[in-house]
Amino acid sequence: MAHHPLKSKDSYPFWLKSSLILIGLTLLVLIMSYGKFIIMPLAFSAFFAMLLNPLVKIFEKGKLGRVFSIILTLLVVVIVFTGILSLISAQFIQFSERIPEVTEKLKTVSTDAIVFLEERVGVSEEEQSEYLQQGINNLIDQSGNYASSIFSATTNAFTLMTLMPIFIFFMLYYQEMFRLFFQKLFEVKGTSSKVDKLLDRVQGVTQNYLMGMLSVIGILAVLNTTGLFIVGLDHALFFGVFASLLAVIPYIGIIIGALPPVLFALLLTDSLLTPVFVIAVFATVQFLEGNFITPRIIGSKVSINPFVAIIALIIGSELWGISGMILFVPLIGILKVIFDQIPEMKPYGYILGNNVKYNE
Repeated sequence: MAHHPLKSKDSYPFWLKSSLILIGLTLLVLIMSYGKFIIMPLAFSAFFAMLLNPLVKIFEKGKLGRVFSIILTLLVVVIVFTGILSLISAQFIQFSERIPEVTEKLKTVSTDAIVFLEERVGVSEEEQSEYLQQGINNLIDQSGNYASSIFSATTNAFTLMTLMPIFIFFMLYYQEMFRLFFQKLFEVKGTSSKVDKLLDRVQGVTQNYLMGMLSVIGILAVLNTTGLFIVGLDHALFFGVFASLLAVIPYIGIIIGALPPVLFALLLTDSLLTPVFVIAVFATVQFLEGNFITPRIIGSKVSINPFVAIIALIIGSELWGISGMILFVPLIGILKVIFDQIPEMKPYGYILGNNVKYNE
Protein backbone atom coordinates (compact mmCIF):
# COMPACT_ATOMS: atom_id res chain seq x y z
CA MET A 1 0.00 0.00 0.00
CA ALA A 2 1.48 3.34 -1.07
CA HIS A 3 2.30 5.81 1.68
CA HIS A 4 0.44 9.12 1.43
CA PRO A 5 2.92 11.96 0.90
CA LEU A 6 1.34 14.16 3.55
CA LYS A 7 1.04 11.50 6.23
CA SER A 8 3.40 11.85 9.18
CA LYS A 9 6.09 9.18 9.40
CA ASP A 10 7.17 9.69 13.02
CA SER A 11 5.87 7.99 16.14
CA TYR A 12 4.93 11.10 18.15
CA PRO A 13 1.21 11.33 18.96
CA PHE A 14 -0.75 13.99 17.16
CA TRP A 15 -1.88 15.76 20.34
CA LEU A 16 1.73 16.21 21.48
CA LYS A 17 2.90 17.62 18.16
CA SER A 18 -0.11 19.94 17.95
CA SER A 19 0.45 21.21 21.49
CA LEU A 20 4.14 21.86 20.85
CA ILE A 21 3.37 23.67 17.59
CA LEU A 22 0.73 25.83 19.32
CA ILE A 23 3.12 26.69 22.17
CA GLY A 24 5.88 27.46 19.68
CA LEU A 25 3.64 29.76 17.61
CA THR A 26 2.48 31.57 20.75
CA LEU A 27 6.06 32.15 21.89
CA LEU A 28 7.03 33.28 18.39
CA VAL A 29 4.23 35.89 18.28
CA LEU A 30 5.17 37.17 21.75
CA ILE A 31 8.85 37.41 20.84
CA MET A 32 8.12 39.21 17.57
CA SER A 33 5.72 41.59 19.31
CA TYR A 34 7.87 42.55 22.30
CA GLY A 35 11.18 42.22 20.45
CA LYS A 36 10.26 44.20 17.34
CA PHE A 37 12.56 47.05 18.38
CA ILE A 38 15.53 44.82 17.47
CA ILE A 39 14.03 42.07 15.28
CA MET A 40 12.52 44.49 12.76
CA PRO A 41 15.78 46.34 11.90
CA LEU A 42 17.61 43.00 11.86
CA ALA A 43 15.09 41.60 9.36
CA PHE A 44 15.40 44.63 7.06
CA SER A 45 19.19 44.51 7.38
CA ALA A 46 19.31 40.79 6.57
CA PHE A 47 17.32 41.36 3.37
CA PHE A 48 19.59 44.20 2.27
CA ALA A 49 22.72 42.26 3.23
CA MET A 50 21.72 39.32 1.04
CA LEU A 51 20.77 41.73 -1.75
CA LEU A 52 24.11 43.59 -1.62
CA ASN A 53 26.36 40.55 -1.15
CA PRO A 54 26.94 40.00 -4.93
CA LEU A 55 28.06 43.64 -5.31
CA VAL A 56 30.47 43.22 -2.39
CA LYS A 57 31.96 40.15 -4.08
CA ILE A 58 32.43 42.11 -7.31
CA PHE A 59 34.41 44.78 -5.45
CA GLU A 60 36.40 42.07 -3.64
CA LYS A 61 37.50 40.63 -6.98
CA GLY A 62 39.17 43.99 -7.61
CA LYS A 63 41.48 43.35 -4.62
CA LEU A 64 39.83 46.08 -2.54
CA GLY A 65 39.57 44.04 0.64
CA ARG A 66 36.49 42.95 2.53
CA VAL A 67 36.01 46.05 4.70
CA PHE A 68 36.57 48.58 1.93
CA SER A 69 34.32 46.59 -0.45
CA ILE A 70 31.46 46.68 2.06
CA ILE A 71 31.93 50.41 2.73
CA LEU A 72 32.04 51.14 -1.01
CA THR A 73 28.87 49.10 -1.54
CA LEU A 74 27.05 51.03 1.19
CA LEU A 75 28.22 54.33 -0.36
CA VAL A 76 26.79 53.26 -3.72
CA VAL A 77 23.47 52.44 -2.06
CA VAL A 78 23.41 55.81 -0.28
CA ILE A 79 24.13 57.66 -3.55
CA VAL A 80 21.40 55.78 -5.45
CA PHE A 81 18.91 56.22 -2.60
CA THR A 82 19.72 59.93 -2.34
CA GLY A 83 19.22 60.35 -6.10
CA ILE A 84 15.82 58.63 -6.04
CA LEU A 85 14.77 60.60 -2.96
CA SER A 86 15.85 63.89 -4.58
CA LEU A 87 13.82 63.07 -7.70
CA ILE A 88 10.72 62.28 -5.66
CA SER A 89 11.24 65.38 -3.49
CA ALA A 90 11.50 67.64 -6.54
CA GLN A 91 8.27 66.20 -7.91
CA PHE A 92 6.60 66.57 -4.52
CA ILE A 93 7.63 70.23 -4.29
CA GLN A 94 6.02 70.87 -7.68
CA PHE A 95 2.91 69.06 -6.50
CA SER A 96 2.79 71.01 -3.20
CA GLU A 97 2.57 74.28 -5.14
CA ARG A 98 -0.95 73.26 -6.15
CA ILE A 99 -2.14 72.58 -2.60
CA PRO A 100 -3.92 75.98 -2.36
CA GLU A 101 -5.79 75.09 -5.54
CA VAL A 102 -6.79 71.75 -4.00
CA THR A 103 -7.95 73.56 -0.86
CA GLU A 104 -10.18 75.93 -2.85
CA LYS A 105 -11.63 73.00 -4.76
CA LEU A 106 -12.38 71.16 -1.51
CA LYS A 107 -14.17 74.27 -0.20
CA THR A 108 -16.33 74.35 -3.33
CA VAL A 109 -17.10 70.63 -3.04
CA SER A 110 -17.98 70.98 0.65
CA THR A 111 -20.30 73.91 -0.11
CA ASP A 112 -22.03 71.91 -2.83
CA ALA A 113 -22.35 68.98 -0.44
CA ILE A 114 -23.97 71.20 2.22
CA VAL A 115 -26.51 72.48 -0.30
CA PHE A 116 -27.22 68.95 -1.56
CA LEU A 117 -27.79 67.60 1.96
CA GLU A 118 -30.06 70.52 2.82
CA GLU A 119 -32.18 70.27 -0.34
CA ARG A 120 -32.32 66.53 -0.95
CA VAL A 121 -31.82 64.87 2.44
CA GLY A 122 -33.43 67.50 4.64
CA VAL A 123 -30.44 68.09 6.92
CA SER A 124 -30.26 71.79 7.72
CA GLU A 125 -27.08 73.80 7.62
CA GLU A 126 -27.24 74.26 11.41
CA GLU A 127 -27.43 70.49 11.95
CA GLN A 128 -24.56 69.94 9.56
CA SER A 129 -22.49 72.53 11.42
CA GLU A 130 -23.31 70.79 14.70
CA TYR A 131 -22.22 67.40 13.32
CA LEU A 132 -19.06 68.98 11.95
CA GLN A 133 -18.31 70.63 15.30
CA GLN A 134 -18.74 67.29 17.08
CA GLY A 135 -16.37 65.68 14.62
CA ILE A 136 -13.79 68.43 15.16
CA ASN A 137 -14.09 68.07 18.94
CA ASN A 138 -13.56 64.30 18.68
CA LEU A 139 -10.57 64.90 16.42
CA ILE A 140 -9.07 67.33 18.96
CA ASP A 141 -9.64 64.80 21.75
CA GLN A 142 -7.78 62.18 19.76
CA SER A 143 -5.06 64.55 18.54
CA GLY A 144 -2.81 63.66 21.46
CA ASN A 145 -2.91 59.99 20.49
CA TYR A 146 -2.31 60.82 16.83
CA ALA A 147 0.63 63.08 17.71
CA SER A 148 2.08 60.38 19.94
CA SER A 149 1.72 57.78 17.17
CA ILE A 150 3.34 60.06 14.59
CA PHE A 151 6.20 60.89 16.96
CA SER A 152 6.70 57.20 17.74
CA ALA A 153 6.70 56.27 14.04
CA THR A 154 9.17 59.06 13.24
CA THR A 155 11.46 58.00 16.07
CA ASN A 156 11.31 54.35 14.97
CA ALA A 157 12.08 55.30 11.37
CA PHE A 158 15.06 57.41 12.45
CA THR A 159 16.35 54.61 14.69
CA LEU A 160 15.88 52.09 11.87
CA MET A 161 17.77 54.24 9.34
CA THR A 162 20.59 54.76 11.85
CA LEU A 163 21.00 51.12 12.86
CA MET A 164 20.54 49.47 9.47
CA PRO A 165 23.88 50.49 7.88
CA ILE A 166 25.70 49.21 10.99
CA PHE A 167 23.79 45.92 10.97
CA ILE A 168 24.27 45.47 7.21
CA PHE A 169 28.02 46.08 7.53
CA PHE A 170 28.50 43.43 10.22
CA MET A 171 26.18 40.93 8.53
CA LEU A 172 28.24 41.20 5.36
CA TYR A 173 31.55 41.17 7.23
CA TYR A 174 30.73 38.11 9.37
CA GLN A 175 28.75 36.11 6.81
CA GLU A 176 31.33 33.29 6.74
CA MET A 177 31.16 33.13 10.55
CA PHE A 178 27.36 32.78 10.34
CA ARG A 179 27.73 29.97 7.81
CA LEU A 180 30.21 28.17 10.06
CA PHE A 181 27.84 28.64 13.00
CA PHE A 182 25.03 26.81 11.19
CA GLN A 183 27.43 24.06 10.16
CA LYS A 184 28.47 23.54 13.77
CA LEU A 185 24.87 23.85 14.99
CA PHE A 186 23.81 20.92 12.78
CA GLU A 187 27.15 19.11 12.98
CA VAL A 188 26.19 15.54 12.28
CA LYS A 189 28.23 13.14 10.21
CA GLY A 190 27.40 13.58 6.53
CA THR A 191 25.24 16.68 6.99
CA SER A 192 27.87 19.40 6.44
CA SER A 193 27.41 19.44 2.66
CA LYS A 194 23.61 19.41 3.08
CA VAL A 195 23.75 22.46 5.36
CA ASP A 196 25.98 24.24 2.85
CA LYS A 197 23.62 23.37 0.02
CA LEU A 198 20.59 24.54 2.02
CA LEU A 199 22.25 27.87 2.92
CA ASP A 200 23.34 28.42 -0.69
CA ARG A 201 19.86 27.72 -2.05
CA VAL A 202 18.13 29.91 0.53
CA GLN A 203 20.53 32.78 -0.11
CA GLY A 204 20.30 32.36 -3.89
CA VAL A 205 16.52 32.23 -3.97
CA THR A 206 16.28 35.16 -1.55
CA GLN A 207 18.62 37.27 -3.68
CA ASN A 208 16.64 36.41 -6.82
CA TYR A 209 13.40 37.25 -5.01
CA LEU A 210 14.65 40.64 -3.80
CA MET A 211 16.15 41.51 -7.20
CA GLY A 212 12.89 40.43 -8.79
CA MET A 213 10.93 42.71 -6.47
CA LEU A 214 13.17 45.67 -7.38
CA SER A 215 12.70 44.86 -11.07
CA VAL A 216 8.92 44.67 -10.63
CA ILE A 217 8.89 48.06 -8.87
CA GLY A 218 10.96 49.58 -11.69
CA ILE A 219 8.67 48.15 -14.40
CA LEU A 220 5.56 49.32 -12.53
CA ALA A 221 7.05 52.82 -12.21
CA VAL A 222 7.58 52.98 -15.98
CA LEU A 223 4.10 51.59 -16.77
CA ASN A 224 2.31 53.83 -14.26
CA THR A 225 4.14 56.97 -15.37
CA THR A 226 3.67 56.22 -19.07
CA GLY A 227 -0.05 55.55 -18.62
CA LEU A 228 -0.59 58.74 -16.61
CA PHE A 229 1.37 60.75 -19.19
CA ILE A 230 -0.86 59.37 -21.95
CA VAL A 231 -3.95 60.26 -19.92
CA GLY A 232 -2.54 63.78 -19.53
CA LEU A 233 -2.43 63.89 -15.73
CA ASP A 234 -0.10 66.47 -14.22
CA HIS A 235 2.77 65.23 -12.00
CA ALA A 236 2.58 61.82 -13.68
CA LEU A 237 6.16 60.94 -12.68
CA PHE A 238 5.51 61.60 -9.00
CA PHE A 239 2.25 59.63 -8.93
CA GLY A 240 3.67 56.78 -11.01
CA VAL A 241 6.79 56.30 -8.87
CA PHE A 242 4.84 56.72 -5.62
CA ALA A 243 2.35 54.02 -6.60
CA SER A 244 5.09 51.62 -7.72
CA LEU A 245 6.97 51.98 -4.41
CA LEU A 246 3.80 51.03 -2.51
CA ALA A 247 3.70 47.80 -4.52
CA VAL A 248 6.04 46.35 -1.87
CA ILE A 249 2.82 45.95 0.16
CA PRO A 250 1.13 43.05 -1.68
CA TYR A 251 -2.46 43.32 -2.94
CA ILE A 252 -3.43 46.56 -1.17
CA GLY A 253 -0.33 48.62 -2.02
CA ILE A 254 -1.46 49.31 -5.59
CA ILE A 255 -4.89 50.43 -4.32
CA ILE A 256 -3.35 52.84 -1.80
CA GLY A 257 -0.98 54.13 -4.47
CA ALA A 258 -3.84 54.76 -6.92
CA LEU A 259 -5.91 56.88 -4.51
CA PRO A 260 -3.85 60.15 -4.67
CA PRO A 261 -3.84 60.42 -8.50
CA VAL A 262 -7.54 59.51 -8.70
CA LEU A 263 -8.46 62.17 -6.11
CA PHE A 264 -6.17 64.68 -7.86
CA ALA A 265 -7.89 63.98 -11.17
CA LEU A 266 -11.33 64.33 -9.56
CA LEU A 267 -10.52 67.66 -7.93
CA LEU A 268 -8.30 69.42 -10.44
CA THR A 269 -9.42 68.31 -13.88
CA ASP A 270 -12.42 69.62 -15.78
CA SER A 271 -13.32 66.33 -17.43
CA LEU A 272 -14.93 63.46 -15.56
CA LEU A 273 -13.27 61.09 -18.02
CA THR A 274 -9.79 61.82 -16.64
CA PRO A 275 -10.31 60.05 -13.26
CA VAL A 276 -11.95 57.17 -15.14
CA PHE A 277 -8.89 56.90 -17.39
CA VAL A 278 -6.59 57.07 -14.34
CA ILE A 279 -8.49 54.19 -12.73
CA ALA A 280 -8.25 52.28 -16.02
CA VAL A 281 -4.47 52.82 -16.08
CA PHE A 282 -3.95 51.41 -12.59
CA ALA A 283 -6.40 48.55 -13.19
CA THR A 284 -4.52 47.58 -16.35
CA VAL A 285 -1.13 47.79 -14.64
CA GLN A 286 -2.43 45.75 -11.70
CA PHE A 287 -3.73 43.08 -14.11
CA LEU A 288 -0.37 42.92 -15.92
CA GLU A 289 1.55 42.85 -12.64
CA GLY A 290 -0.50 40.06 -11.08
CA ASN A 291 -0.78 37.82 -14.14
CA PHE A 292 2.40 38.39 -16.15
CA ILE A 293 5.09 40.62 -14.61
CA THR A 294 5.48 39.19 -11.10
CA PRO A 295 5.00 35.51 -12.07
CA ARG A 296 7.53 35.82 -14.92
CA ILE A 297 10.18 37.78 -12.99
CA ILE A 298 9.91 36.36 -9.47
CA GLY A 299 8.61 32.97 -10.58
CA SER A 300 6.81 30.29 -8.59
CA LYS A 301 9.69 29.19 -6.34
CA VAL A 302 8.85 31.66 -3.60
CA SER A 303 5.21 32.34 -4.45
CA ILE A 304 2.74 31.85 -1.62
CA ASN A 305 -0.99 31.47 -2.00
CA PRO A 306 -3.15 34.61 -1.62
CA PHE A 307 -4.91 33.27 1.48
CA VAL A 308 -1.62 32.91 3.36
CA ALA A 309 -0.45 36.31 2.02
CA ILE A 310 -3.57 38.05 3.36
CA ILE A 311 -3.11 36.40 6.77
CA ALA A 312 0.56 37.47 6.75
CA LEU A 313 -0.48 41.05 5.91
CA ILE A 314 -2.99 41.17 8.78
CA ILE A 315 -0.58 39.67 11.33
CA GLY A 316 2.30 41.83 10.09
CA SER A 317 0.19 44.97 10.32
CA GLU A 318 -0.92 44.11 13.86
CA LEU A 319 2.58 43.27 15.11
CA TRP A 320 4.87 45.68 13.22
CA GLY A 321 2.57 48.16 11.46
CA ILE A 322 3.54 49.19 7.91
CA SER A 323 6.96 47.54 8.30
CA GLY A 324 5.21 44.26 9.07
CA MET A 325 3.03 44.57 5.96
CA ILE A 326 6.20 44.99 3.90
CA LEU A 327 8.28 42.30 5.61
CA PHE A 328 5.94 39.46 6.51
CA VAL A 329 4.97 38.35 3.00
CA PRO A 330 8.60 37.92 1.77
CA LEU A 331 9.48 36.35 5.13
CA ILE A 332 6.75 33.75 4.62
CA GLY A 333 8.05 33.22 1.07
CA ILE A 334 11.59 32.63 2.33
CA LEU A 335 10.25 30.37 5.07
CA LYS A 336 8.54 28.33 2.37
CA VAL A 337 11.86 27.97 0.53
CA ILE A 338 13.51 26.66 3.71
CA PHE A 339 10.66 24.23 4.37
CA ASP A 340 10.86 22.91 0.80
CA GLN A 341 14.51 21.96 1.35
CA ILE A 342 13.91 20.01 4.58
CA PRO A 343 12.12 16.67 4.05
CA GLU A 344 10.34 16.75 7.42
CA MET A 345 9.05 20.29 6.76
CA LYS A 346 7.90 19.85 3.14
CA PRO A 347 4.19 19.56 4.06
CA TYR A 348 4.38 23.00 5.69
CA GLY A 349 6.10 24.41 2.62
CA TYR A 350 3.35 22.90 0.50
CA ILE A 351 0.52 24.50 2.50
CA LEU A 352 2.21 27.91 2.24
CA GLY A 353 2.66 27.62 -1.52
CA ASN A 354 0.38 28.22 -4.48
CA ASN A 355 0.79 24.86 -6.22
CA VAL A 356 -2.08 22.41 -5.70
CA LYS A 357 0.02 19.46 -6.84
CA TYR A 358 2.19 18.02 -4.04
CA ASN A 359 5.79 17.18 -4.96
CA GLU A 360 7.57 14.83 -2.59
